[in-house]
Amino acid sequence: MNTNLERSIDRAIGLMNTPADYENYILFKIKPVDGGCCCLNHWQETWATVNEYIYPCGPVRNEGDVLIDKNNVRFVLECHESGPEIIVYLGLGTASIVLAKSVIDLITTLLKARQNEYHSRSGRFKIIRRFQTKGQVEEVEIMELDLPLSEDITKKLNDNIRNAIKEKK
Repeated sequence: MNTNLERSIDRAIGLMNTPADYENYILFKIKPVDGGCCCLNHWQETWATVNEYIYPCGPVRNEGDVLIDKNNVRFVLECHESGPEIIVYLGLGTASIVLAKSVIDLITTLLKARQNEYHSRSGRFKIIRRFQTKGQVEEVEIMELDLPLSEDITKKLNDNIRNAIKEKK
């Protein structure tokens, strides 16, 4: 069975040069509740801001992926029509505190860029955690949030991502 999760992990394995132990990976999906396409053509300003943020690791290209190797942590960012995905490897020796901060910073950058491109109108997003346990794909909604981002929402996002990484480890 080759699921979307496994295909994303396979691409991440190729970029990060990490083992193919699927159960040590976690994927975070940033998905607009109202649907719509999230590709470079539809989110031009958002992806331009994200590419500036991830420099010199990028740029991420339309329907593509890129290895983010910053602050001694490595993970993969993928561009999908259904929403951006971040794939992390949680194997032995992974510094989960630094990894969580890097993932949170990227998600926050992406959402703030989307908020700016959306011209301060509200937008609703789901943050979804996908992973594999005993060969089965599991999907858990971490939270649903509204733009514009407030301090309270940012704090909850921070706590929820940290907890999701801790739970998986």
